[in-house]
Amino acid sequence: MRKLAFAPTSLPEAKPLDFLAAAEAAGFDGVGLRLNKSPGLPFHPVAGDAVLVREMKRRLKDSKLFVLDILSFYLLPQTDFDGFKPGLELGAELGAKYAMVIGDDPDWLRLSDNFGRFCDEAARFGISAVIEFVAYRALATLELAQRIVAETGRKNAVICVDPLHFARGGGKPADVKRVDPKLLPYMQLSDGVLFPGEPPAQRKVQGERRMPGEGTLPLAELLAAMPKGIPLSVEVMTAETAKMPPNDWAKLVMDRTKRFLAAHDR
Repeated sequence: MRKLAFAPTSLPEAKPLDFLAAAEAAGFDGVGLRLNKSPGLPFHPVAGDAVLVREMKRRLKDSKLFVLDILSFYLLPQTDFDGFKPGLELGAELGAKYAMVIGDDPDWLRLSDNFGRFCDEAARFGISAVIEFVAYRALATLELAQRIVAETGRKNAVICVDPLHFARGGGKPADVKRVDPKLLPYMQLSDGVLFPGEPPAQRKVQGERRMPGEGTLPLAELLAAMPKGIPLSVEVMTAETAKMPPNDWAKLVMDRTKRFLAAHDR
């Protein structure tokens, strides 16, 4: 049976223990955890808080939730690799398989070098570096993600497709069929709406996401093109997110996700 993980971006304001409680109550199999600060998004520090870490470990064990990935490690012109270590170390303690990387450095050579360096650092903790290409960042497309993986040659480098950013950058479901399946160990699941003039992406806008099956993306076709049975990281944040209690929002996301998968996951 396909595993579903609840992405932290789906409840950006929720504190870690509330987020875990919501994911468990909704019936998710796993979670992603934001253990490194991401620009423009709420951040509730975990690393270094021994009491919180102990309680999170207990909750994860009791709930049987697995940790799919940890977010997000931005490669910038000035990248603080020492600052990444606490999140990576804690992610490993919690059983995370992947650390999500965003490339936002216009200098390709430096970006490539730093990605290789991040892969090496993540490997020390038994974690793979997963690229989320973002349409309005320097590392913007599936093609660029494949290029940087090939150039750096690290065995623990993989790619995660976000359907909205994929579409905003002009990607088509058929494109993923040409990718080595080993590079696509999981995908994000969310729908969305493109703005006039897209693709290619032209706006830095949040809030365009929709529940699976309720947007205009070719989501069913993209899911069918991906390697069969891979886990899904469900990422849905809309204008309604903050208006509902965390448990209610998580349950609604799960219900809509199950409805979509029942109709389209063959």
